[in-house]
Amino acid sequence: MLFSFFMYNDYDQLRKFSSEISQLVKYIYFNNLVRAEQELLQLKNKLEKFGEIGNGFFNAIKGAYIAMKEKDKIAFFTRVYRYESPEKIRELANNFKNEIFRSTIDDYERGYLLCWEIILRTLSELKEQYPEYLLREENTESTSK
Repeated sequence: MLFSFFMYNDYDQLRKFSSEISQLVKYIYFNNLVRAEQELLQLKNKLEKFGEIGNGFFNAIKGAYIAMKEKDKIAFFTRVYRYESPEKIRELANNFKNEIFRSTIDDYERGYLLCWEIILRTLSELKEQYPEYLLREENTESTSK
């Protein structure tokens, strides 16, 4: 029972960073990677006090940033960004949310999955609101080859 209290307390504390994660996803989506990197540094400092759950949370958004910065076509974020529908992305977010409360999960993984849930929900919204942005990016890549 004590474990559950701490689990939900950390979960609630990290949930407070949802708007910052959503903003970072927007910077990444619109390829404003310089601004994303600046925000990542600030976020890392804020999350240090959370220990392993904070490390997992931070590494999830950092991984999404690195995938786009390095144009890693096989990274999870890049594949979802390019190929999945908003509906499928929301389904993935729900799957990640369900995994957060699994009893066999450690703190690092819990933070990681929580952040991915937020990333995916934001990405789904962006793909619904700005679907043409991805098409413009694809056209730019194919003409620059």
